[in-house]
Amino acid sequence: MINLKIRNIYIAIFIGLFFNSCSSNKDLMFGASIAEYAIPISFKSHQKKIKNDALNPAVYLSASKSLTQYSYGILMEKADRLMYADYYTAREYYSESLDFFITAREYTIKALSLKHADFESKMMTKGDIDFNIDDVPYLYWLSGSMAGSIQASQGDPEYLIDLSNIRWLLENAIILDPSWEKGSLYAAMMSVYLNDLSGDKDSERKALEYFELADRAANGYNIGIYVTLAESFAVSKQDKAYFLELINKALTIDISKDRDMKQANTLSKLRAKWLLTRVDELFYM
Repeated sequence: MINLKIRNIYIAIFIGLFFNSCSSNKDLMFGASIAEYAIPISFKSHQKKIKNDALNPAVYLSASKSLTQYSYGILMEKADRLMYADYYTAREYYSESLDFFITAREYTIKALSLKHADFESKMMTKGDIDFNIDDVPYLYWLSGSMAGSIQASQGDPEYLIDLSNIRWLLENAIILDPSWEKGSLYAAMMSVYLNDLSGDKDSERKALEYFELADRAANGYNIGIYVTLAESFAVSKQDKAYFLELINKALTIDISKDRDMKQANTLSKLRAKWLLTRVDELFYM
C-alpha cells in the first residue's frame, strides 16, 4: 500500500468538477460510464482546437482543465474505491488517469511557455517570472495536473520531484489573487502543507491556517476542505474524534447554498459518506 500522505495529496482539492455522482458498492458514480465515453470525444475536440490555434494559450488551458477534472472526478475516484475491492482494475484506472494528467501537464506548460519565455526552465530553477493576474488559472491547473500525476503514479519519484514546483506555482498565484475562485488557492496550499515531506515543523500550523483562510473565502461552503482535513490530517494523527467531527460537518453543509460549488461539493460529500463507512479500516483503535 502506498504512503498515506502521497495517496491523499489533493484528493479533495482539485475536484471542481462538472460531474454529479453517487456511490454504492459496485456502481461507484452515477453517470461515470457516460462521461467515460463523452470525455474522449471532447478530448478530440480539444486536440482539433489546439491544432487550429496552436499559438493561443487559452485552448491549451481548456484542454488541461478538462483532462484534470475528468481524471480526478471519475478515474481517480473510481480507482480509490476499487483499490480495496478490485486492485487490478483500480490500477488500470490509475494508469489511465496518469496518462491524462501527464498530457494536461504538458498542455499547461505549453500555454505558460507561450505567455512567458523559458517558463519551464525558470519553474525548475524557481526563477523570477513577471506573472499577471490572468496567469492564475494556468498556475492552478498546472499544479493540479502535477499533483494528480503524483497521486496516480502512487508516489513515483519521477513525479514526486514536482512537489516543490506545485508549491512555487501556488505561491505565485496567491500573490496575484489570494481569494481566487472562493479560496481554491488557499485550499490547495492547505493540502500542500498537510502532505509536506520536507520535515518543516510548522507545516501543520500552516495547513490549519490555510484551512481557515479557505473556509472564510468560501463562506463555509467548501465541503472538500473538511474532507481533506479529515482524510489527510485526522487519519495521520489517528484522531478518530476529530475525523468524525470533520466528516459530520461536511455532511451537514447544504450543497444548494452555493450554486458555483454545488457539483464539487456533491462529489466531496459523497466521498465523506464513503470515508464514514471505512472508519474501522482507517483507525487502529
